[in-house]
Formats: sequence, structure tokens, C-alpha cells
Amino acid sequence: MSPLLYLAWRSLRGRVVGWLRLMKQPRYLVGTLAGATWVGLFALRPMLQINRDAALYLVEDVSEWAPLLEFSSALLLLIFVSLWWLWPYGKALVELTETELHLLLPAPLRRRHIIQYAVLRSQWGVLFGAAIVAFFSSGGRLSVFAWRLLTTWLLLTLWNLHARGRGLWMAQLSELPAARAWRRRVLVVGTASLVLMMVAPAIAALVASVPDIQGDVSKTLQGPLSPDWFREHHPALSVLVLPFRWLSRVVLGGLDMELTVVERLGLLVWPALLVFAHNEWVVRSQASFEDASLARSRRLAASQEAGARFLKLKQSQRRAAPFRLRPQGRPELGILWKNLMLAHRTPLTTIGASALLILTAATAAVTWVSLPIWLIGILVVGALMVLVMTPLTAGHQWRNDLRTDLLRAELIRTWPVAGWRLFGAEVAGPAIIASLYATLATGVLLIAGVATRHLGVDDVMLVSDTATALGTTPLGVLAAALLTLIPLVATVATLSATLQNLVALVWPSWVQLGRRRAGSAAHIGQGLITSLGLMVAMTIGLLPGVIVSGTWLLVQIQVLNVALGAWQLPLLGLLTAAPLAAIIAVLIRFGGFLWDRLDPSAELLNTAIPGR
Repeated sequence: MSPLLYLAWRSLRGRVVGWLRLMKQPRYLVGTLAGATWVGLFALRPMLQINRDAALYLVEDVSEWAPLLEFSSALLLLIFVSLWWLWPYGKALVELTETELHLLLPAPLRRRHIIQYAVLRSQWGVLFGAAIVAFFSSGGRLSVFAWRLLTTWLLLTLWNLHARGRGLWMAQLSELPAARAWRRRVLVVGTASLVLMMVAPAIAALVASVPDIQGDVSKTLQGPLSPDWFREHHPALSVLVLPFRWLSRVVLGGLDMELTVVERLGLLVWPALLVFAHNEWVVRSQASFEDASLARSRRLAASQEAGARFLKLKQSQRRAAPFRLRPQGRPELGILWKNLMLAHRTPLTTIGASALLILTAATAAVTWVSLPIWLIGILVVGALMVLVMTPLTAGHQWRNDLRTDLLRAELIRTWPVAGWRLFGAEVAGPAIIASLYATLATGVLLIAGVATRHLGVDDVMLVSDTATALGTTPLGVLAAALLTLIPLVATVATLSATLQNLVALVWPSWVQLGRRRAGSAAHIGQGLITSLGLMVAMTIGLLPGVIVSGTWLLVQIQVLNVALGAWQLPLLGLLTAAPLAAIIAVLIRFGGFLWDRLDPSAELLNTAIPGR
């Protein structure tokens, strides 16, 4: 076993050394510092304060809620595990790479040591997850953090081992004689079914005995969910839930400040024994894991290769395209066609017709069926978030543009198309997708407006006063406002995509290239820096249109003393978008200039990921 421990240690050391070497490059060092600063100042401090206040509140009421939480969580865990074992499928997976399998399997190593190495190898992820959970739930107190780290690690390790053991056990059934395999399967299915049959009447009686929740919730629920109640009415089920109660008690024990250190350590005995037993169950398994693990490793490697997404499509789906591409035509349309297929292959006509049909049917439905106010509020808030955030983040959200094609710059440079036309076609992909989402959000807002009009409560959409001032109905002013937003949304989305592609051409090494975004600290920091710069650039780009529209309104209302009409709102939208469209045209020309002079060297397009 010592060679495998040495191998695990060297693998971890290699990751750390590789990461430190990347820190010698300014883009990774600055990105890491920016990401750490943002996480520390804007994410950790507020969350730690919230968790500290919540922890103090929980500690005060832990004695009141502990029995209810302990028993209910144990009961839910029992039900879930029983249902999980009824699922008749499992894979004998041991998470090793193809290189590790080729190295370890021919080596003079015991089978259990190879499996144990795979289990230990997965502990880095388990420890990291446990540390994250403990950090964000400890409220900044060291003692609570240590307890949460230990208990969370035990529970996550137990869950990981149970999943591995179940998969190996299920896979081994196919290697056994048919009669023996069926006996084992019937035994497991019968046991799980018996447990669920015992639970069903208890749950039904529990639901029937729970009165309407009002007043003091804890006193209302503690009766039917207390262990004493179950022990009296369902003694067998109470005994069956007991091992799961010991597990849930480990989590709740950290909230009770009156427990001594010895009492807390006593709570860890049962999960520690379960972890040891599950580990022995996994490493002693006789299931053939070699083929399944090798297939998994090759499948993961294939998913990282070019064309992996295309190979997953069915034959009928491969023929679908966003629009029909003629054999002859402008090459820019071919680039746009390709980029749209990177996001989705559904024809644009199908998307438009389906959205129009659904919105029309929904609009007709809300005139017959009254929607509750809270549902209308949810629709309004969700649609507004999509309407605002989608165009602003169009260049960040969708990467079917130059950030994908730059990895094949040596091929794209041979295409017979002018640089500015190619750049414009690359920008159009994410801009069109973002505009479609935002247009759909305007349709949802229109449905919400019709629903509020049907209820006679126009103040939900905050348009009653505006409609009165413009001399029209609330629904009319809402429709005019949405028509105003559509050109603005399209131009803002195009500006966002244009700026992202410009950054990719000017500083390719500071932008993550390819379809996937890496989640390392350095890349997060780089994204924060570039996003901040892009937001400033977008704000400057919007200023000319805002100034022109503001000047028009000032002259019309203050100088000429002419009231603003609802019909003028779409014209204001076009007037605001016109200067922005001119700026985008200039930026596209500049992007074409940069593309024509781009040097696609290996250093410039380096996309190494820290930690790999």
C-alpha cells in the first residue's frame, strides 16, 4: 500500500507545484488575487455575518427543535435509501484515469489496494466539499468549523462509499449465476419494499394527525413527529429508524453548546464504524471494475475532444439547422449558421412560431382564468431579470463566437471573407440568441399585463400613473414600453458580444477560449477584471443615445411644452439605439482590422488551466 500512498502524495504535490509555476505569469497571478479579493470582500464577509446570526438563533432554539429535526431527517433518509436500492442498476466504477489503470493493473499490487487507492484519491474532493460546507455554516467560529468539518467529512465519505459499494454490488450480479443473482436481487428488493410498506401507513397517519399549522409551529409539529409518538403507534418503524437517527444526531450535536467534548466524540462512534464497514465492503468487492472504469475514463476523455457534442446527437438531430443554408451565398451567413448550431440546432422559424403560439395561448388563457397576484409578481420579476441581464451578459453567457474559433485561427485565416465581415458574423451569434431570450421575456411581461388588467389590479405592473400621463390604457403603455425595449435590447446584446470579441482579439491570453469555461481562481479573477472593464465600456457606449433621447424630451416637454404620447416611446427607443448601433459598426470595423493583423502564435493563444 505504501507505493500507492506515495503515488497519491506525488500527484497532489504535482498539482500544487504546477499551480505555483503558473503564478509566475502575471495573468494568472493578477487573476488569482482579483478572484480572492472579490470572494473575501463581497462573498465571504456578508455570508459569514448571516451565518453567525443564524447560528446564534439556532442555538437558542435547538432544544426545542432537535427531536423533530432528528427524527424527520432520519425518516427521510430511510425512505431515500430504500428507494435507491429498488433502482436495479449500478456500475462497477472505480474513478481512475486510463493512464492510472494501465500503470496499476499490471503492477504486482493486491486488488483491494488498487480499489483503496481510488477511494483515497477521491478524498481530496470530499475534503474540499466538507471544508466549504463547514466554512459557510460555522459562523466564523473555529470550534464550530472544526466540528462541522469532521462531521461533514464523515457523512460525505459514508455517502461516497455507500454509492460505490452499491454500484459494485449491483454490477457483480451480472457476473454471478442466474439463480444466485436472482436470489440476491429478490432479497434486496423484498427488504426495501418491506421497509417502504412499513413507512407508508406511518406517513399516512402522520399526515392525517398533523393539524393546520398556525401559531407556534414547533409545538404543532413536535407531537406527531416526536420519537415517543412513533414508539407508541409504530414501534417497529421506530426501531428501524434508530440507526439513521444516530447519523442525523451527529449534525444536530454541533448546535447544542451544552454537550461536552466526550459526549460529542461519542456521537462520532456510529458514523466512524459505518465508514470503516463501508470501506471494507468496497475494497473487498469481487466485481470486475476494470472494463467499466476504463470505459468511463475514455468517455470522459472523449467528451473533451472536438466534435464530442456532435457525436452525442441522434442521426435525425444532426440534420437540423437554425436556417437553411444555400449552396451559394455570402460566407458570413455560413459563419453565423455554424455558430448558431453551436448553441442549438432548432430552426429559428420553429422557435419563433412555437414561442408565438405559446404566448398567444397563454394570453388568451389569462383572460379566462384569473392568476393569483403572487404568481403574476413572480412572472414580472423573472421576466425583468431576463430582459435586463440577458443582453448585458450576452457576450459572457454564450461563447459561440471568436472565443471558440480562435483555437482554430490557422484554419479560419484561410476563409475568403473580409476581416470586418467575419468579425460581424462572429458577433451576431450570441447577439441573436440573447435577443431571442429577451424578446420572449417581453412576451411574458405582456401576459402579466393582460393578467393584471383582467384582475383589475394595474398597480402590480406600476404603469397606472404612466398610462394616465400618456393618455392611454395601462395595457397600451405596457405594449409601447416593450416595443421601446426591443431595439435597445438587440443593440445592447450586440455591444456586449462585440466588446467580448474585441477583448479576445486584443488580449487572447486573458480570455478563456473554447466552449467551456474553467472554474479556477485565476480564470475567475480574469473574468472579473474583464467584466468590470466591459461594464465601463458599455456604460460609455450607452451615453450618446441617452443624451440624444434626453435632449429630445427636454426640448419637447420643457421648451415646446408638448405632452409626450405613448406612440413616441418606440421612436425614443430607436433614437437611443441609433448612436449605439453606429458605435457598434465602428467597433466591428476595428475588430476586422485587428483580425487581419492577428498573429495566432502558440504563446498568444495559450489556454492552460491552473491546477491541471
